[in-house]
Amino acid sequence: MRYHLRAPATSANLGPGFDTLGLALGLYNDYFFEIAETTEVTGCAEEHCSPENLFMRSFRLACEFLNQEAPELRLDIKASIPLARGLGSSAAMIAGGVGAAFSLFDSLSPGSRRLMLDIAAEIEGHPDNVAPAIFGGFCASISKGSRHYATAQCPVPSGWRFHALIPPFELPTSQARAALPPTYAKEDVVFNLGRAALISMAVSQKNLDLFGAACGDRIHQPYRKNLIPGWDEVTEACRDAGASALWLSGAGPTIMAVGIEEEAESFKREMKEALMRPEGIWRHEILAADARGLRILR
Repeated sequence: MRYHLRAPATSANLGPGFDTLGLALGLYNDYFFEIAETTEVTGCAEEHCSPENLFMRSFRLACEFLNQEAPELRLDIKASIPLARGLGSSAAMIAGGVGAAFSLFDSLSPGSRRLMLDIAAEIEGHPDNVAPAIFGGFCASISKGSRHYATAQCPVPSGWRFHALIPPFELPTSQARAALPPTYAKEDVVFNLGRAALISMAVSQKNLDLFGAACGDRIHQPYRKNLIPGWDEVTEACRDAGASALWLSGAGPTIMAVGIEEEAESFKREMKEALMRPEGIWRHEILAADARGLRILR
């Protein structure tokens, strides 16, 4: 039997929610797999077409969690999520691999997804990307300790549109992590805490103005923006074009802006010149939120 799983892109470290808040986006990786005599991986870049890629490692760990012997798989990957751009490509691979094990030996029920989150977050190291990749929507997530995680999911208003401004260069997560300071001033922590609470309320109340007011950050963006050529110019152009809010997606380098559906195409036209950068042309994707998360399509 051949299975088809679809995992969404995600934007984590959303606004003030460092390692905590994220949302799922309507950009997807598709995974087609079936049990085989030997593992074979096709459809992706050569360096990732390996039985030891992140999908397969996650699959085997999830099988171990379910007390099942991991079978060999024939896996074909159709990836639309760009690598190392802060759009959750790793989380999509992890969610796909864990989801493959649960598709074969358990289910993708809500209860099973809670177990999937524990496994996926342990592999990823934090839950802010894998939670929306599994559950969809806007997710606030924490570690409860002892390899257990908790998340709460909220639907994202259907009329909001997210503008992924994707540079023509990568930013390795390790480099972005190294840019962060070892400690923070109390006023910076309080700045983020208040906004993290407020931005969650803004999504639940479908209040885009409140979302924009709460979308500030002093924990990671001030330290990582200098790693991104064009940050100042592109973010200024976003504000001039009327973005309701903007943030550094994940560890970067993608910049995410948000507005309403009716203004999405005009925003894209106004951003065109600003994205013609010396380092290359930035890609501009207009995305709705994904409400379903990881799902199986037969």
